[in-house]
Amino acid sequence: MAMNTWLLFFLIVIRAVNGIVPTSVKNFRAVLPGIIYRSATLDNLSVQDADFLLSGSAFGIDSRPVAAVIDLRNHDEILKGKTSRTDGSNYFYTSLDDRAMHIPILRDVDSFWDEAISRMDPLDRMKATLETAFNGGALDRAAARHLERGGLPLLYTIMMVASGRSLATALHACVEASTEGTVIFNCQKGKDRTGVLAMLIQNCLGEDEANIIEAYAMSGELLDEKQTANRSSDDSNNGTSIDWSYFRGSPANAMEETLNWIRQRYGSVEAYLDIIAFDSQKRSRLQQNCKDFFK
Repeated sequence: MAMNTWLLFFLIVIRAVNGIVPTSVKNFRAVLPGIIYRSATLDNLSVQDADFLLSGSAFGIDSRPVAAVIDLRNHDEILKGKTSRTDGSNYFYTSLDDRAMHIPILRDVDSFWDEAISRMDPLDRMKATLETAFNGGALDRAAARHLERGGLPLLYTIMMVASGRSLATALHACVEASTEGTVIFNCQKGKDRTGVLAMLIQNCLGEDEANIIEAYAMSGELLDEKQTANRSSDDSNNGTSIDWSYFRGSPANAMEETLNWIRQRYGSVEAYLDIIAFDSQKRSRLQQNCKDFFK
């Protein structure tokens, strides 16, 4: 064979083993190859990539077709995405039928903000509470600025407290669906809600912490989204909404701080999983599903 023929053959083999990467999906990659995948929104699929995902070609040799696509976004985000879905995405979701699942991680907005307020400095919280008597929304504004200052680690740890039930539901869905085929879960960018869920799954499967952090940190590069450097929350901002530009990127230290917080508050990730009712028996089922696939 000529050199270019050998190269073509090599590339074909690599694609067969690793899968055909769907180029119209951002931040698409394996949590566990052949079984569980993560991604950003699936609203921009080409028809070809939709076929790759539905058939299992995107997941490599011996992989199975999609058994479940779990959307972690809130209902309003999904509706917004539907208004501009590509033909490929419309075809993909129509073909999925009941394999499309919606498990919004941030469903309970009130619990999220209650937890954010509880994390504020007590004096700041008291001042903002008193200010609400003559300046409506003062506490909400103070909580938003506090969240911006805390950045990604604060966002993730609040999410884990306020949305433990939703995270457990998503984990359980992964367990059930992975017995039947391949699972994909996604949010809008595939780095925050998706990143926290991926971290929990990787922990269940015994992944080394360094690898978990490395996998999380890949999102910023894959999204071409860099963290805003040396930026402090602008306390003169009078709005109650969050400025999401404070949460760009996926620096390794954000996941490191999150894991340290889990250990400080719960003792271990396993202890946190027990509290949200994804206990050792359920974790063992996920592990067994993965072992069965690789037999």
